[in-house]
Amino acid sequence: MSVLSSPQGTPERVWSLVAGLRALGGECDRETFDALLNPGYLKDGGEARANRALAANAVGAATSLGLVQAGREKVTLTTGRNLEGVSNFADYVHDHLSSLESGETDSAILEAYAWLVAKSHQQGQLDWIYTSGREEFADMANAALVGEDDDGRLMNTTKVVAWRRWSAFLGLGVVLPLPPTNKPDYSTPTARLMRELNRAGISPNTVMSAEQFLSLVSGRMPYLDRGRLFTQACQRIGHTPSGRRVSPLLSLALRDLHDDKVLGLVLSGDASTHLQLTPDDPAHSFNAFTGVNVFPVGSL
Repeated sequence: MSVLSSPQGTPERVWSLVAGLRALGGECDRETFDALLNPGYLKDGGEARANRALAANAVGAATSLGLVQAGREKVTLTTGRNLEGVSNFADYVHDHLSSLESGETDSAILEAYAWLVAKSHQQGQLDWIYTSGREEFADMANAALVGEDDDGRLMNTTKVVAWRRWSAFLGLGVVLPLPPTNKPDYSTPTARLMRELNRAGISPNTVMSAEQFLSLVSGRMPYLDRGRLFTQACQRIGHTPSGRRVSPLLSLALRDLHDDKVLGLVLSGDASTHLQLTPDDPAHSFNAFTGVNVFPVGSL
C-alpha cells in the first residue's frame, strides 16, 4: 500500500503514530497499538469504534515510508533517524521520497511535483494550475507519470487530495484558508527551500554564483530546476528547458526569500550571464540574477 493509496493516512496521523510508538519504546503489541490508534467510545450505552480505515491507512502510510513494520503480533519502529519534532519528521519523509527511483512505491509523490514544475516551466506561468479542477488536474498528472499503482493509476481525484496534503506538509505548498473547493492549494517550494538551505549548513553571508546556487538546490530538491526528477519530467512532456530561465515555482520561492532577507539576489556583469526569473514581475526589484548571498549578515 502506498502513501497516496492511504488517503486517511494524513501526515498528522502518521506523525502521531510514530511519536506514540517512540514513547512506548519503539515497539508495541498489535492489540494495544490498534486500540491506541482507534480507541473505543461509548454510544447509546455500548462501546463503539471509530472508522477503522483511519488507523489502517495511518499504518499503511507509515509502513510504506519505511517508518514501521507491522505484523499480526506487534508493531515496531524501524528507523533510527531523529524524528523528534514535526520538522525532523518532515525532513525524514522528504529525504526518503527524494532517494526513491522511478517506479518505486511512493516515487509518484515527488515525480508529480516535478511534473508541476516542468509543466509550469513549459507554460511560463502558474495560472493553469488554478484553472484546473481536481479531475482535470489528476488526469493531466496521471498522463505525465510512468508506471502503475494498485488501481492502475498513479494519480486520481482521491490521490490528488492526499498528494496536496503531503506536499503542504513537506513545505512545497500552502493550504489556502478558503471554504472547501475543487481548486488546488497554493503551490510554492519556499518553505522547503529555506529548510534545505538551513540543513545544508551554509555559513552566513556566503556568496555563490547563480550556477553554483542552482546546483546546490537541484541536489537537495531534485524535483526543481536541473534536478534529476525535473529533467525526467521534462523528457516525459517533451519540454526542453532553457538553461537561462528559472521555472515559475522556483522563481516564486527566490523572490519570497529575497523579500524575507533569507537570500540576497545579486545582479551584475554581462547580460549573457544572467539567469532570468519567470514570469517577469514589474513590481519586484529582481527579474534576473547572477549570484546569491545566502543568509546575508545583519538581515535576519
